[in-house]
Amino acid sequence: MRSMKVSKAVAAMAIPSVISSLVTVVYNMADTFFVGQTGDALQVAAVSLTNPIFILLMAFANMFGMGGSAVASMAMGEGKPKKVKNTTAFITYASLAVGIIIAFMSPILHIFGANTETYEYAKGYIHYIAWGAPFIIWSAAASFVVRAEGASKEAMIGSMVGTIANIVLDPLFISGLHMGAAGAAIATTIGNILASLYFVWYFLKRSGQLSILPKDFTLGENIPQRVCTTGFPTAIFSVLMSVSTIVVNQILVKYGNAPVAAIGIVFKANMFITFLQMGLANG
Repeated sequence: MRSMKVSKAVAAMAIPSVISSLVTVVYNMADTFFVGQTGDALQVAAVSLTNPIFILLMAFANMFGMGGSAVASMAMGEGKPKKVKNTTAFITYASLAVGIIIAFMSPILHIFGANTETYEYAKGYIHYIAWGAPFIIWSAAASFVVRAEGASKEAMIGSMVGTIANIVLDPLFISGLHMGAAGAAIATTIGNILASLYFVWYFLKRSGQLSILPKDFTLGENIPQRVCTTGFPTAIFSVLMSVSTIVVNQILVKYGNAPVAAIGIVFKANMFITFLQMGLANG
């Protein structure tokens, strides 16, 4: 930012960010695509019904990631390396803590509109997604923080690690092991675990400013308040999207499971446009 032209600086940060965002969409669509190959509309509907929980996970990821990256960026600019480490350590453990809490929310499937035909499929999917919640939240939040350090390409690589793993594992678990929707969730969780491991490696070995060490975690210096208030508007946007999806599912399920499956596919296709804009804005 000191020496590069604004247009080049924006391109250097935005292009990898856009790719990373679109990779996230592909990641999310892979489950629906491979479950769709089973030819079972009930399983596709079940995956669609679980969209709100994934959006909720992204709400927390965005709050910690965008809020934390802003606070960390300001600390870098102010020449306060200790505060950068405190902020990034807080993001790590806050993400894991919230993810663990969400892991125990899997019994509330009826809120998402699951009926007697889709409940078991949705239950199998949400069970594994819920237990992968800490990794889903932190890997997404970590990508924001890594990008704040200027390592936009590394943030993109982290996202791609999880996506590639998910795309490779989906057909194995869904069709090869005949696990259906539950297999898609297992593949997603494993992909996010691998992405998290990549970011752990980056934090420990490549970054000289970021930290995930317990000794750097603190609730002082107003770090939790600053991170959460800065990222809160983005989180609210995602929460409202989750609520609106639940409402639509509740209305559509009265007309059968096929409309629920259809709206889930359309929703994920629409994510291409939304995430393209988000990637550009984040960069």
